[in-house]
Amino acid sequence: MIDCGNGVRLERGVKCRLSDGTTLVSDHYYPPGEGPWPTLLMRQPYGRDIASTVVYAHPVWFARHGYHVAIQDVRGRGGSEGTFSPFWTEARDGAQTIAWLRGHAASNGRIGMYGFSYQGATQLLAAAEQPEGLECIAPHMTAADLYHGWFYYQGALRLSSSLGWGIQMLREDVRRLGLREASNRLEAAWTNVRAQAMQAPYGGHPAIADLDLPDYVREWFAHRESGDYWAQQDVSARLDRIKVPALHIAGWFDTYLEGSIAGYLALRAGAGSEFARANQYLVAGPWVHIPWGDRVGDVNLGEAANLDTDKLLLRWFDHWLKDSGG
Repeated sequence: MIDCGNGVRLERGVKCRLSDGTTLVSDHYYPPGEGPWPTLLMRQPYGRDIASTVVYAHPVWFARHGYHVAIQDVRGRGGSEGTFSPFWTEARDGAQTIAWLRGHAASNGRIGMYGFSYQGATQLLAAAEQPEGLECIAPHMTAADLYHGWFYYQGALRLSSSLGWGIQMLREDVRRLGLREASNRLEAAWTNVRAQAMQAPYGGHPAIADLDLPDYVREWFAHRESGDYWAQQDVSARLDRIKVPALHIAGWFDTYLEGSIAGYLALRAGAGSEFARANQYLVAGPWVHIPWGDRVGDVNLGEAANLDTDKLLLRWFDHWLKDSGG
């Protein structure tokens, strides 16, 4: 146990064993005093030490406000076992993680989720499994419909974000697989962003064409129309399975703007209960994907663009998980 100051303690590498035998690893932050407490869960593929602090306060901050915080590496990333297949296993893995957290000594059984981008998608997918104890979510800058809101726009591939993100994800895969030459190609492509789009067809880009690599990036490019391939990965056909309140955040200059707004509207109309439909909220502001603030390119939008999203999240979780009445 590590002392983080002001009574907050950190426990690293806590293991959650799933029903298929895979072990997922998380870091846990404990508030001052004696628990149990409500739990905040973030499930992410970028390294649990980072904990999306590019846009959120550090988990220590939330712990200081009375929350047990768990930051988990998803399957096949960081310290977690298994093979990373973006989106495909996050519904089941998320629901089983929540079931495990409800039995954790630090948790009072009331759980909320937060996170943006991929971490937003993990929330929607887990919520569609209706795990007991999940009382609210906060999916930011993400999409409920992966085809229309994430990878394609009016039928056109979102090349920059899809190829760039795919290369980013594959870099860890090849390190885990020990593929030295493939790793060198991916690192070269990663560091030369302008050249990424210079190779066509995109599915044959030399950085991702090696058949020893996981095929998920090539699959994104091969499935050019909406259909079962995409619906099996997202919640677009299962909106009626989501029955929890959600606080959505969108950025006017974010790649996933359409996905964020469409997801909010879809849940307002099609969530699985009147309670859930009535408790979908959207905050949209002049932000890019990373970071959130008062600058877009060379333009300074002024102090009004600096929304304190951490305090907004705290109010959200206090309302649903602590019955604050706020």
